[in-house]
Amino acid sequence: MLESIVLRRVLLGIAALMGAAAILLALFLADTDDNDVTVTGNAAVDELIPPRNAEVLSQETVGIDLAVGYDARLTINGVEIPPGQIRHLPNLNRFTFRPDQGKAIESLRAEQNCVLVTYWRQEVGPADSDTISWCFSAS
Repeated sequence: MLESIVLRRVLLGIAALMGAAAILLALFLADTDDNDVTVTGNAAVDELIPPRNAEVLSQETVGIDLAVGYDARLTINGVEIPPGQIRHLPNLNRFTFRPDQGKAIESLRAEQNCVLVTYWRQEVGPADSDTISWCFSAS
């Protein structure tokens, strides 16, 4: 009888430890999940570059990866990037801008930077557009 009580307490202790470990693991995995609801829930947007709340260097490439059939305009920190300074990779439908001397933005701010992308289906044109915005930090 005493052995069964001791065995029950040991098993309950082990179960409690395993439960605590599972909770800690779940919290750790939830904290590292970088899924962005505005991206995963948006059929037009494949990726934000850099991701929301990222920390990057001041010369980092900024842009968006869109689904096939979309076009975009980029505005960074309130400055609209001229179309001639946006690099478009048609096979990925990625629109990017890299700050540099002589460009609309020579370097990202050494603090929070915010991007506003206006995007639209190419067959419809910019008159029927949507926007997505996000911020990140640069150093």
